[in-house]
Amino acid sequence: MLKALAVVGVLVAALGGCTVGYTADVHNDTAQPIGVAIIHADGSGQSKSLAVQRIAPMSRGQVIRYGVPQDWTVYLEADAQGNPGFPAQVDLQTGLTVVRVTQDGNVPTGKLRIEKLER
Repeated sequence: MLKALAVVGVLVAALGGCTVGYTADVHNDTAQPIGVAIIHADGSGQSKSLAVQRIAPMSRGQVIRYGVPQDWTVYLEADAQGNPGFPAQVDLQTGLTVVRVTQDGNVPTGKLRIEKLER
């Protein structure tokens, strides 16, 4: 009986508690600091920051979040002070995603853009 309960517990944990991790390696190729965040968007249109990092101009940083339910929709968002548009966004896949953030005209009032890079 004890073995059967242990097997059931392992199955429940395996089926109901599957989680994944996300790592974004971000190259900030702008002239100003940027804030990057791993965001979860639920079905109701609400979003929740799962991890946030500030990255200095012309440098590189990472934002990491583990233990995310595998059925969640997750994306990376980048924003900077003076950005005239919405924050730049890109969908994330589990594991490592490498991106480069640029700004139109390389000026603080230029629109931010994110592009995925090959690993």
